[in-house]
Amino acid sequence: AILDLTESGAQPMPCVNSRYWVTFNGEIFDFVELRRELEAKGRRFWTTSDTEVIGHAYDEWGPDCVLHFNGMWAFAVWDSHKRELFVSRDHFGIKPLYFLDQSDRFVFASELKSFLYLPGFTARENDAMVRRAMSNAPTFQMVEDTVISGVRQLPAGQKQTVRDGRVTINPWWHTLDHLPEVARTFGGQVEQFRELFLDACKIRLRSDVPVGVCLSGGVDSTSVLSSVAALRHGMGGTDRSRVTTDSERAFVITYPGSSWDERQYAQTAIEHTGAHPNFVPVNGEDALQSIHEYAYAFESVAGSLSFPMYAVYRALRADNVVVSLDGQGGDELFAGYPAHLDRALIDHPMWRAPRRRIDLLRTRHALQGRDTPMIRQLRRAVYSMRRGRTAATPAPRQWIEANTDNPVDLMPQSDRAALGDLGALNGYLYTAFHFELPNLLRNFDRMSMAHGVESRMPFMDWRVVAFAFALPGEAKVGHGTTKRIVREAMRGIMPESLRVRRSKVGFTSPMTDWFNGPMGEWVAAEVAKPEFVDVPYWDGPAIRDFAQARQASHTWTFLDCRRVWTYVQTHLWRQQFFETSPPALPEAPPPRAAAPLAGLNR
Repeated sequence: AILDLTESGAQPMPCVNSRYWVTFNGEIFDFVELRRELEAKGRRFWTTSDTEVIGHAYDEWGPDCVLHFNGMWAFAVWDSHKRELFVSRDHFGIKPLYFLDQSDRFVFASELKSFLYLPGFTARENDAMVRRAMSNAPTFQMVEDTVISGVRQLPAGQKQTVRDGRVTINPWWHTLDHLPEVARTFGGQVEQFRELFLDACKIRLRSDVPVGVCLSGGVDSTSVLSSVAALRHGMGGTDRSRVTTDSERAFVITYPGSSWDERQYAQTAIEHTGAHPNFVPVNGEDALQSIHEYAYAFESVAGSLSFPMYAVYRALRADNVVVSLDGQGGDELFAGYPAHLDRALIDHPMWRAPRRRIDLLRTRHALQGRDTPMIRQLRRAVYSMRRGRTAATPAPRQWIEANTDNPVDLMPQSDRAALGDLGALNGYLYTAFHFELPNLLRNFDRMSMAHGVESRMPFMDWRVVAFAFALPGEAKVGHGTTKRIVREAMRGIMPESLRVRRSKVGFTSPMTDWFNGPMGEWVAAEVAKPEFVDVPYWDGPAIRDFAQARQASHTWTFLDCRRVWTYVQTHLWRQQFFETSPPALPEAPPPRAAAPLAGLNR
């Protein structure tokens, strides 16, 4: 649907005289360079897709082919000669991959809901994982088990082989093994990052269909949009192989009348780049109208209401745009949130020197910026933490048994041993990037793919990630700013007012406004239903009473909303997956050839 739109680009794709069959979700962005390298070795290609490059790369390098790939993927290669299946997931888990290993078959898919339709399999809740997902989301993505019993997920940066009834899983990627040399001076580091980031954006513009940019007006998304515009005007070199000529559309979520609305910042970015604007107004009533379709698409548990993501990708698809460039990863790599500073740096020796202490305080003050509801909530949480207390949502008591697993304890031993060497800031960011960000990546994948839109993320380029963790902390935080190196690299490329912008809102829904409006009434009614109150996972009466009290006084806070929504979304998901029949599937197209994967049956 994106590269090689002819019938030859369809999947599963036969490669290398039909020895291999490839099925693939995602993109290999450096496929142009890899194809040239493989052609120099005498290989011939019959399509113009990146899928065929996977097949030839696997034939050339075997399982190590993944070390040549710059992209996001979940793919499987069936070797019909060896009768062996090779399955891989990308470096950081941008694309999901679920599997079911049974005595007589091995099944894999990109969505959990796929298993609802699997003949001979009855989907049941995995009680322990449902509780874990609700009470400790960061650890939820760090284990193989999922919320469906028997269905597991292949972890990020890992590969598996299926042969003769045996499944083996091994890691193929470890970020700390790929850190590059960085320039000694900050100026040199800025030049290195600018070159890397522009190239990361350029190769993500490779497409045979239009590409849009999801824009908020913050530093990350504006960096992406501005870099795309700079590439159109000649920056980043002359090689524009397979780069689309249609990349000038910006899609902006707006919240009319809300303090969370960032339209004015997005407008500045649009005027600077000359992008064609597509403003997508979203409110609580819109969310309520599509809440069940949204919950089915989301297919999991979360504290944030991600409906704005759902709405913006729906708007892309309505405008016939099926590829989006997004800014995810920038905060976790370059310290974009107050918590990154306070939790990682406060009382660390490097900040005890008076000048560095003053610099940190300036930076924290700059982050607070505009006094939005979310900023006030974050500030209260940070101050509580600095006083040695855990910031808690106002609630009469615990509603579910808490999972107290520490993400660090679930890391590979090699990562834990290396965290101290990274320093306080990079050590904390490494944890956030590898073991907390995957929850956000999951959300974006679900919301974009619900509408058949592919979300590409330049900050998630493995070269950018490795470079970020090779940088000293001073390149990320200092001189009164976070994301210091990103801002400096974008000097002259993005609008100056946005480059030095201090306030931060974050890409989330204005839940406080919505819950203190019509959505609050719906939530209070939903949690009062017997089918919610009687769920064994949580204390239904306590949640009902709490929600009704907040609704009666219209005093929902941001943290109140997030906490209650975790239970509401879990309730909706359980109804969609286990208490009703799944929606009918559209009629499948006829197969391209005799089932090449039938040999997987043991």
